[in-house]
Parts: sequence; structure tokens; C-alpha cells
Amino acid sequence: MPVELEKSSASSVAMNRYAPPAMNSGSSAPKSDLGQKGAQRTALRAQLDGTAQVQASETPSLTPPSAESISFGETRQLTLELIAPMPIVHRIISDWFGWIHPVAPIFNQRQIFGRLMECETAMPDASFLILISSICAATVASLRRRRGLYGSVTVEQCLELAESLGLWSGKNPITLENSLAMYNFSSATHHELGIDAPVAYRFSAESSIGVKYLIYHELQHMSFYDQQILKRLYWLLFAGQCTSDMYGRPLLMLHHAHEQINDLIPLDVHDDEPPTSASPDHGLYAANQPRSYVPGLNALSKMFLIWQSSQTTSIQTMANLQEHIKRAQQASEALPPTLMWKSHRSSPARGDTALPANETSDFGTDVQTVNIRVTQLHIRSNLLEQMNGLARTQNLLITPSIIVEERHRVVDELLEVLEEMPHEVFDANGCSIIPKIRDIGSALLDEVRTGTQGGNLQASMNLDRLLKKLEELDV
Repeated sequence: MPVELEKSSASSVAMNRYAPPAMNSGSSAPKSDLGQKGAQRTALRAQLDGTAQVQASETPSLTPPSAESISFGETRQLTLELIAPMPIVHRIISDWFGWIHPVAPIFNQRQIFGRLMECETAMPDASFLILISSICAATVASLRRRRGLYGSVTVEQCLELAESLGLWSGKNPITLENSLAMYNFSSATHHELGIDAPVAYRFSAESSIGVKYLIYHELQHMSFYDQQILKRLYWLLFAGQCTSDMYGRPLLMLHHAHEQINDLIPLDVHDDEPPTSASPDHGLYAANQPRSYVPGLNALSKMFLIWQSSQTTSIQTMANLQEHIKRAQQASEALPPTLMWKSHRSSPARGDTALPANETSDFGTDVQTVNIRVTQLHIRSNLLEQMNGLARTQNLLITPSIIVEERHRVVDELLEVLEEMPHEVFDANGCSIIPKIRDIGSALLDEVRTGTQGGNLQASMNLDRLLKKLEELDV
């Protein structure tokens, strides 16, 4: 078959140079080994002689550090064009806000573009250059169909630049900006190398450690805006950790099942602070107040909290799993009307446009709706397979047929989403949604292979439809 449900996404990638370094006990500043240092890296190193050293700042913030907090040495050539020519950098960042921001609302568009404008007349600090490199890496890794628009920018190139600027330096303070960069690189390497890539684990752990530290030691000192961004990042990391756990690959735990969360839920506020230097008529970047995607993020977090709750019992039972499947369905029914799945055509395909999702378009809402819907189906499928395992070990004869019926229902609902929405909506969700679809399909594949249950003809037909959609989406 053209697309295999059981393939390892990591094994199909030849970029094993991202493997993290061996951790020596005497090393305070580990660096990842990207393998051969070619001519491009040599040239980059030559440009970056006297790499910037970021000193501890008093308050974690996305605002530029003060001149006193950073020593640049001989870094007169630090420029965003180390990533790519400025038009390409602007296109990539625009695409991030237009396509990825709805599912990862962790940046203020006007603030980022305001700082980009400042960099046209002043040398950027190393921390901001690392952050922009991470956004570019995450965008390039996620929007694979649009890579032709990004020139020669690659995940590897962005990561090499960030490392050259001291990404792994033990001297770096724990800041929100650094934690965001680590999260972006985690997402980029996860998409590029697969869920088993060690470096993706490492970036996720670094970001989680930073977020945990900031919440318990710096939150009260941060601005309101930075507090909200930190809380959003917390829940994005939590979603990633739950998803990895569902695949049987647990990460460093950020949130425990009985931990109080009320104070960590981000508020539904617009990112409406004024741009730092951009004029009010600076094109699209400051034209309209962007809609808030926080309700969608909070709804997604509730889904994952349901799954985490299902795993807290010391001895798993059918009743517990059935109860949590019911809760997942109820959570979908309680969503805000704009986020509830309903059979409808999406907004028109966006083609080559890269306009940010705003009040004139429902593209961003479609992206969130699909993300929540597929996640809910994935959770139900995961709990069903746990039920199936229990039924086999306990020799329950009737329950498996009920599980098969529910499995078919999940697949039918998934196919409805896949066949209703254009691929642009799935592209905007990045590559994270493809493993979920494949995981749901794997259970169906097992059913077709074993041939022990009724309805194999329907299962085989649905499997063919699922494989066809995966072939279209899995670029």
C-alpha cells in the first residue's frame, strides 16, 4: 500500500545528525551533535565569532532585553539574514501566524513584527534571533507543502544557527523567550524526525523544565501578558505529553493528575497590546485585532485532562474506561458552538495567500475545530483499545463485539472529518494530526488482519478510505 499505518516516521528520515550529545557529568553546556561540519557551517561560525552571551535578566519577558543584560562582544554581523533574506523571514513568520497560530497561540503578532522591524535598523540580540530561528524551524517542519516558498531554510539550518548563538549554554537564564524557543524546536524536530527522535524529547524536557520553573518562581513578577503566554505554553506542552503517552512513549511529566490547575488556565483575552514600533498602518500586521484562540486551547486541554484522569487508577477496569469515553463525548457536546464539529464545507482553500486568520475568515476556527475533533476521536480510540485488551485478558465474549461497533463509529466520524475538510486545514495542524489518524487506523487494520470479528468487509472498505486520505495528507 502507498501509505502504511504502522510505519515509523523517524526511520524514514535520514537526518540522524540531530541525535543529542552524550551527557558528560563534567559538562555544563551540552551541545547537540549535528554531524559533519560542512562549508555552510564553517562560514556561519566565521560570521559568529564572539557569540553573544545572554546574561540573567530580572524579569522573564518577550520584550527585548536591556543593553546591560547582554554582552555582544564582536557580534556586529548578527542579523536576521543569517536565517534567510528578510522577505523570506517575513513570509515564514506570516505563515506561522496565518496557519499555526490557531492551534498554538503563544505569540503576539504585532509585537513580533514590531521587533522584526526594529531589526531592520538595529542589530538583534541573540535571544530574539534564536526565537525567530525556532519559529522558522517549526513553520518549515509543519507546512511541508509550502516549503518551496521558504528558499533554502531548513530545520537543521535554523537549529545550527541557534546552537551557534548559545542555545544550550548553561549560562543562559531560564526565560519565557527561551522556553518558547525550546518548545518550537521540540515541535520542529518531532515533525521532522518522528516521535522517537531523542533530540525532540530533549527539547520538550528543556521547555517543560523552564515552564515549571517560571510558574513556581517567576510568575508573580511577570507582566499580565507574559503570564498568559506562559500558561498557554504550559497546556501545549501538556497536550504533547499526553499524546506521546498515548503512543506508549511517556515524556518528562509536567502536570500531575491531582495537581491544582485553576490558576494555570489561561484567560480568554485578545492579544491587543500595541505594537512596539510598527505604525498603525503597517499593512496586515496591525490592521485588525486578531481573534482569541484561547477557548479552543482550553477545550483541547480539557480533552487531555479526561484522558489523563482515565489512567490514574491503579487497576484499570472496564467501568472506568467506559466512563471516560462517555466524558470525552460529553466534553464535545459542551464545546462552544463555534468549536463544535458540524458537517460543513470549510473556508475556501487559501492557495498561496498567507493572510493571518482574523475576523474576516473562519479558517483558524476550522483548524481548531478539526484539532479538537480528531483529538477526541483519538482519545476514544485509545480507551477502546485498552478495553479490548482487558476483554481479551478477562476472556469476555460479548464485550469485544461492542468494542468493534464503537471502533467503527469512531472511524466513520473520522472519515467524515477527513472528507469534509480540505487538506489546508490539516496542513495548518502540522504533522501532529497524521500520527493520530494512523493510530486510529491501526486498530482497524488489526481487525481486518485477524478476521475474528464480524463486519470485516466494512472494516476493509473503511481502511481503504482511510489509507487514501492518509496518502493525500502525509506529504
